[in-house]
Amino acid sequence: MKIFRIHPNRSSALHCLCIIFASFIPNSGNAQNFELANLFFTPVPLDQADLITLNAGGASESDKQSAAAAIPRFQSEISAMEAENRNDPELVTQLNTLGVAQQTIDLHEDAIATFAKSAAVAVDIFGEDSLQQAPMLEQAILSHLKLNNISEITEIEELLYELRSVQFAADSSEMYSAMTNLANWYTSAYFKEGYLSQNPGFIPRVSSSQRVTRQVGVGGGASNDGSDTNIGNRGNLMEAIANGSARDVNINDVIDLRLRKLENLYEEYQASYGSNTTLNIVVDVARRIARLSYHAKQEMDFEREGNIFDPNYNNSREEALRNSDQRRDESYTVGKVALEYVSNLIQSAEGVGAEQMALALFDLADWELAYGRVEPAREGYQAGYQILRDEGFNDASIDRALTPVAPVTIPRVAAFPATHQTSGSLGLVPYPNYLGYMDIRFSIDELGNTSDLTILGSSENGNSSIQNILERQINLTKFRPLLRAGELEPLESIEYRYYYSY
Repeated sequence: MKIFRIHPNRSSALHCLCIIFASFIPNSGNAQNFELANLFFTPVPLDQADLITLNAGGASESDKQSAAAAIPRFQSEISAMEAENRNDPELVTQLNTLGVAQQTIDLHEDAIATFAKSAAVAVDIFGEDSLQQAPMLEQAILSHLKLNNISEITEIEELLYELRSVQFAADSSEMYSAMTNLANWYTSAYFKEGYLSQNPGFIPRVSSSQRVTRQVGVGGGASNDGSDTNIGNRGNLMEAIANGSARDVNINDVIDLRLRKLENLYEEYQASYGSNTTLNIVVDVARRIARLSYHAKQEMDFEREGNIFDPNYNNSREEALRNSDQRRDESYTVGKVALEYVSNLIQSAEGVGAEQMALALFDLADWELAYGRVEPAREGYQAGYQILRDEGFNDASIDRALTPVAPVTIPRVAAFPATHQTSGSLGLVPYPNYLGYMDIRFSIDELGNTSDLTILGSSENGNSSIQNILERQINLTKFRPLLRAGELEPLESIEYRYYYSY
C-alpha cells in the first residue's frame, strides 16, 4: 500500500484521532444464547475497582412498560397516515418512533422491519440517494448487533458510505468520517467473526470452494463480507480444478475479504487527498495502514494459540502461506514504513509540540517491541525521552506520563478484539452497563510478554466463555513494560479487575 505525501497544513495542531465504539448491551435473559460478539473489557486496577458500580441496566422497567403500551397507538396512527398520504414526511418520524419503542422491549426483528419501512418511505419522498434515510439505517444497526447479524450490518455500512460519496466531495470532512466509519466496521466485523466466535481458534478465512468461485467465476452468492458462498454447479467446479483453471492458493487468498476491502478503502481515500486534507487526516490514515498490517501477526499468534486441528487445513498450502515468515516480515515492514512516515511528517511540520513528536517515536518503539525487536525498541524509547528532555521534562515526569492506570497494549496504533474500539455499535450508547467482572493477576516482563496469569475471582454471574476469551486475549497481547529513563523494566504481579459488557 502506498503512503501519499502532501504538504502539511502549517496551522494544524496534531492530535490523535480516537474513535471509540461502545457496545450495545443486551437486556434480555437469553442474551448469552448468542455469540459474545459485542463483548468488551475495561480493566481497572483491583485496588480501585470499588469506584465502579455494576449496572446490569438498559431500559428501566417503567420505560419498557411505557414503550409496550405505546406501540399499539403508534401502529394505529401509522395505519391512518398511510391510508391518507404515504408520502407524508411525518410518517417517517412516526415509523422511527415505533422502531425505537420496539427496540426498547427487545422486539428487534420487528424494529428492523420498521426501520426498513421508514427508510423506504424516505427514499420515495426524498430520492434514492438521499441522506434522509441514514438515521433509520444507523438505528437499525443496533438491533442487528443484538441479533449478531454481521452481514446485514456490513451491507448497511457500505450503503451509508455510498450515499455519502454521492452527496459529498471526496476530500471533504464528511467523506473522511464516512471512510473511518466503514473502516472501523470492517475491523469490528473481522474480530467478531474470528476472535470472538464461539469456535475458539477460528480465524475467518476463505474455503477452497470460495477461492475457486472467486477465481474462475463458477457458482455465486458470496455475501459482502465473504462469509457465505453457494456453489451452484459442482460439475463446473470439478471441471475447473481438472483443467487447471483454478490456480494454486496465493497470499491474497488467505487474507480475510474485509481486510482486503480495508486496503482498497485506504488506497482510494489517499487518492482523494486535496485542499481539505489536513495533517491530522494524513497521520490517521498512515496509522490505520499500520494497524491493517498488524492483523497478519495477530492472526498468526491467535492461530498458534488456538491450535485447532482441521484435516483440510493443517499442512496445507494455505496454512503455510498464512503462517509464513514472509507474511510476518511484510506485516512488520509495511507497518514500520507507515509509522516512520508519520514520525517524519510530524517532525517536518510547523506548530507541532514535542509531546506529539515523542509520541510518534514511542509508537515506533512499541511497534518494534511488539515484533520482539528489543534493541530498536529501546533506541526508539530513548529517542522519545530525549525529545522530552530537551523540552525541559525530567525523567521522573516522563516515566509517570508513560505509566497509566491500566497496562498499555502495544502497538498502540493497533486494534484489539474485545475492546470498546472494536465492539462496533457506533458509540450510540456512551455509558455501557457492565454486567460482571473478573479479577486477574499476571506479570509483564521487560519485553512486554505476559506470564503467571491467575484468576483471583469473579462476579456471581461469571461466565466460563468470557473467562476463556479474556485469558486468551491477555496471553496473546503484548503490553508496554515499565519505562524508567527509557529502559525497559518488568511489571511483576499486577492485579486488575476486568469489567465486561456484551
